[in-house]
Amino acid sequence: MKKGINDEFYTPAQTIINELKWYGYDGYFKDKTIYLPCDYDATLPYIKKEIKKVELPNGQLKIGMDDEVTIYKVVPELFTDEERDNGPRNCQFVAYLTEHKEDFGIKDIYISGFDALTNEGMRFQDAPFDMFDVIITNPPFSQMEEWIEKIVKFGEQGGLFIFLAPLSILTNTFSFPYFKNKSFWCGYTEPSKYEDKDGNIINSYLPSVWLTNLDVNKHKPKRTLSKSWKDHPDEFLPYWNFEAINAVSINDIPYDYSGIIAVPATFLKDLHSEQFELIGLGQGADQLSNIEGFIDKEKEGYTTDMIRTNNTGGIYSKNKTTAGVASSKIVLYTTVDLKNPHKAPFCKILIRNKEILKNRKYYDYNDVITWAKEELKDKPYMDVWNRKLFKNTSNKKVKHGKGKVN
Repeated sequence: MKKGINDEFYTPAQTIINELKWYGYDGYFKDKTIYLPCDYDATLPYIKKEIKKVELPNGQLKIGMDDEVTIYKVVPELFTDEERDNGPRNCQFVAYLTEHKEDFGIKDIYISGFDALTNEGMRFQDAPFDMFDVIITNPPFSQMEEWIEKIVKFGEQGGLFIFLAPLSILTNTFSFPYFKNKSFWCGYTEPSKYEDKDGNIINSYLPSVWLTNLDVNKHKPKRTLSKSWKDHPDEFLPYWNFEAINAVSINDIPYDYSGIIAVPATFLKDLHSEQFELIGLGQGADQLSNIEGFIDKEKEGYTTDMIRTNNTGGIYSKNKTTAGVASSKIVLYTTVDLKNPHKAPFCKILIRNKEILKNRKYYDYNDVITWAKEELKDKPYMDVWNRKLFKNTSNKKVKHGKGKVN
């Protein structure tokens, strides 16, 4: 294991049960061969070595490997109930799936035999995914980009998968295109606790999400929208460099707005694909400026130094240089006077309501600008917008290790 990187976090049984039961009882595992490529457990009493013939292109094999790889097949039926129940087990994925093999109609279960503690066995990078129907695991978080590239390719070939990822993946510019292209989406639950190799709960807050390409709309409810833009136009700041409005929280999404809305990125956990269209990520040079609705302020002559000196939110005012000032091509900025940037809300995704009702009046970005211009004619902007929008919360920092706000 590399010094400074500890990926050896074990998934508690309840975390696995809470998520996998939905897919198991919905029949997604029926007659399927399941593979757990990142799970190793030398204490399992009922695994047997099996040699698999694989055909992999030259250059993809580890040094010393040939066209035969060793994986382990889980064969619980070879043992008595007493042996199975009393045998020590660390891998809760194996335990849960073997105990429900008959209930879920699972054909076979395999594990990789890779031990992260000794670095012995087969890494997921070398594993023959295409030999299996379903991949389920908790991959090494420090190798998430490699994992995503491989698992997405597996999905494109018709494979099914469920895996854990850190919550930060929701705002990762690398992973976001996969969300947008529907390569995967969030599952049902949000784990935050893991165990060490001895089964002790790790005393850290590790927020995570399950990601999958299996249908979750069946059990994931659509969000009830109860706020109206028409009744509360002063609560939705428009963006300065994008044709969208800002929703402070996911509970503020207006039901009568047909344009693009920026919401907290954590909304990806609840997004129902039949209710909302995922437009883009509100940050990143390759993300924001390539989306329809982007307003190129730099092309209009508004420089990053002008963002520092002319903003109405007090941001960057202590800087004498443009160091730390984000370009208007990289992040979203709200505006309160329609002329200058105000603030850059943290980690936003852009969505649009897909459920447009025929007999309802809807509003868009042009309506927002028209309303604001009219209000700003004879009022200072502080009197136009709702006071709660000016609460100074942007400088609060979350210490993720303890989950406390400083």
